[in-house]
Amino acid sequence: MGFVDIVRDQFLDVIEYEDKTNKLIVAKFQRESGNNELKQGSKVIVRESQCAVFLKGGQLADILPPGTYSLKTENMPVLSTLKAFPYLFVSPVIADLYFVSTRQFVGNKWATKNAVMKRDSDLNMVRIRAFGQFAFRVVDVAAFMREIFGTKGIVMTYDIVEYLSSMVTETFTTVIGEAAVSVLELATEYKTLSNRIQEQLNVRTEAIGIQFSDIVVENISLPDEVERLIDEQSGIGMAKHDMEAFTQYQSVRAMRDASKQEGGLAGLGAGMALGRTMAQNIQNVSALDGSGSQSKAERLRELKSLLDDGVLTQEEFDSEKKRILEK
Repeated sequence: MGFVDIVRDQFLDVIEYEDKTNKLIVAKFQRESGNNELKQGSKVIVRESQCAVFLKGGQLADILPPGTYSLKTENMPVLSTLKAFPYLFVSPVIADLYFVSTRQFVGNKWATKNAVMKRDSDLNMVRIRAFGQFAFRVVDVAAFMREIFGTKGIVMTYDIVEYLSSMVTETFTTVIGEAAVSVLELATEYKTLSNRIQEQLNVRTEAIGIQFSDIVVENISLPDEVERLIDEQSGIGMAKHDMEAFTQYQSVRAMRDASKQEGGLAGLGAGMALGRTMAQNIQNVSALDGSGSQSKAERLRELKSLLDDGVLTQEEFDSEKKRILEK
């Protein structure tokens, strides 16, 4: 440190912090010279949505809410007592000064890193994944500094957000396991699930001085094979009621699948023909279901024949077989 810096450090400070990025949760006061001594009479300006926190020897000393302060022993009793100032704060004191943002931090991401198992009335056991957003703010600065900075040793904004994101994911897993609604109906329950997650989170985070808000479940997805099975079930239902619509549906699927194959749309004609055949056969079987002209055994033999011919997939066969036997 040069002579000019030494001289400059002897003048009274005006200490403040402006977060121009609006992204920092905690910022530590540091001079460019590296000399962080606090002097009698220096001004501390605490902006709205901020608190100034003094730590001495790692121990929480004083917290200043928004306002302008002059550093004196009478308005900093805890810090004065910790230091036991022999010179009424005339002598410089080295203490850590942090500015903690109490505004709301929005747009934070959460997601399940691994699939979550859920028992379901329709699909038995199923794996689901989910993601969304959350907002939070520091509501108890003392508890936040003790628990996050002190006990857990988390100091960086990124690490704090990651820690909170993992809490949201963990709570989602608990809530989704307790939810009695079917997996196929979860899309209509996003708001209810979000509210439950937020309620449980705020009970857990009260001790660390953080409050969650605007928990959002954006998407809950099923494994690809389960989604394909649901698509096939929808197709069978369509064929029973409207063969023409189902034929069009199969034609579009054939175009999509053919375009992915080597040779482009060369197999499109065969795919469309297979779709029409499948639709006709499913509709024929469905028409006999209600007439009573075939026994269950006959209908099952008919379905087995369609399976052997490659007209029905194994999933479609199993579904129709289950439906027939349950009648």
